[in-house]
Amino acid sequence: MRVTLTQFSNERILRGWILLRIEAAHVCTQIWTSSTFNPYQELYIWLGQIRDCQLPAKMIIDEEGYGVELIAESLSNAVVELKIDPWMCSHDTTTRLKITIEPDKLIKAFYDGVIKFLQDEYQPSQWSYIDDLSNINWGALLKPSNIEGQNWQTRLAMYWGGRGRVSETGRETVWNQLTPLQQWLVILHDVMLWITDLTANSQITEAYALVSLYKNLPIDIALGEFDASWYSRRRIELNKKYGLRENSIERRTPYNHSASAKARLKTLKLGQLVDGTIHKINSHGVFVNIGGYYALIHITAISQQTVDHPEQVFQVGEWVRAIIISIDVEKGRVSLSTSDLELEPGDMLKDPLVVYEKAEEMAARYYQNVVLKLERE
Repeated sequence: MRVTLTQFSNERILRGWILLRIEAAHVCTQIWTSSTFNPYQELYIWLGQIRDCQLPAKMIIDEEGYGVELIAESLSNAVVELKIDPWMCSHDTTTRLKITIEPDKLIKAFYDGVIKFLQDEYQPSQWSYIDDLSNINWGALLKPSNIEGQNWQTRLAMYWGGRGRVSETGRETVWNQLTPLQQWLVILHDVMLWITDLTANSQITEAYALVSLYKNLPIDIALGEFDASWYSRRRIELNKKYGLRENSIERRTPYNHSASAKARLKTLKLGQLVDGTIHKINSHGVFVNIGGYYALIHITAISQQTVDHPEQVFQVGEWVRAIIISIDVEKGRVSLSTSDLELEPGDMLKDPLVVYEKAEEMAARYYQNVVLKLERE
């Protein structure tokens, strides 16, 4: 088995995309990882779950576009089955991967692919302002597993569940099991991500203030001179002085979800065709994650035929394509429609994937017949 990673950064392909190529015997598959999130932390958790027999382990790749799930399931204590969940991909010309392999050989193949990528192709200056890839301890995956994989359960929760797979209460449970010093090291991890986000948004003064406060925290811990109350008081003072939100550290600091959602909203337009995953379903409709922003498909906008309940069509975690039919910037609300993608009424109830295949064509019709008409008015 061989795993190859290739970075693309020319003008025709959005910078930050990587092609993940998996080869085994007579089977090959290629997966595009999306620039909308960093896949390596997720991959690290995923491989650790496989090593520690926490199966099935699923890794979602390219959440906002041509999504797939890379799944490892246990066939026995010594063998796992590696497969690609058959999501519809409009550009997909690859063979579906479904092979059996020993867990250590699977991990070794990914490890070798990552190391070769680092040596031959990885250029931090062309990737990101955070060197996430080479800062991950890939070599640790080759060491014997920890006690029943407990470290991976903890890591999964502390990383906010590998993009939403662990609830807020799940992280709180793990948090309460940590020592006070361990908790502060996790806070430091979150603060570093917060500082990165502030810097990316040109809030240099605020970022520097946080750096000045937390840069000595590891040294204080190492010397046994750590004073938690002092750090807590100074943090409150900084929050007041610079208008920083207290929960920016305590809750979901990675990439500042509020700022990301606001930035995402500015990129959306009426009539735009978007891809996403179903985040939540209730009797009134479904909420869709469209790359960091949650939009609503009301039950009346699912199909031109009557839908008794959204679960007739959708399940949580599924990929969906839809048209933006309403944007309220002030209230931060986005409404989507899949009914406007139907060639015939009821197509979404029969086979959503067939609807998605014609999505570009139907979106173009919607733009001509609805959006342009509104703009003229």
